[in-house]
Amino acid sequence: MSWWALFPRVALGVAGLLLVGWGLLRQDHLGNGVAVFGGLMALWFVGGALVRRGAMRVRLTDRYLALQTGLVSRHTSTVMLNRVESLDVDQSLWQRMTGYGTLTIRGTGSEDLRLRGIGDPVGFQAEARRAINAASGGATF
Repeated sequence: MSWWALFPRVALGVAGLLLVGWGLLRQDHLGNGVAVFGGLMALWFVGGALVRRGAMRVRLTDRYLALQTGLVSRHTSTVMLNRVESLDVDQSLWQRMTGYGTLTIRGTGSEDLRLRGIGDPVGFQAEARRAINAASGGATF
């Protein structure tokens, strides 16, 4: 997962750290309260971004593509490469400028796999096409 996809969470975490600094400079009860709030805010948003980034794993082999999500409970979706119908990339202007987006993989007889916030989705799409081409014995995709 791209850090740019997590930018709002990280920005709010940095804002929390700024509140911590401002609160500690005041050195009174209000300042201490603002510092505690800012610290909790930073922990919540930056920690959430780290957990979200670590909770997604994509694996592309010569036979299948697997998407695993979750830390405590795990959901795994697998699509065999010979069953892939399409690879779609969706990117807004901001996502194109920062190099991340959503890759949707549609397979016959299986659920769609959506890789949200993936870095370099066009590069991953090209790599998946090469793997699909190799798995199908050289047929064009």
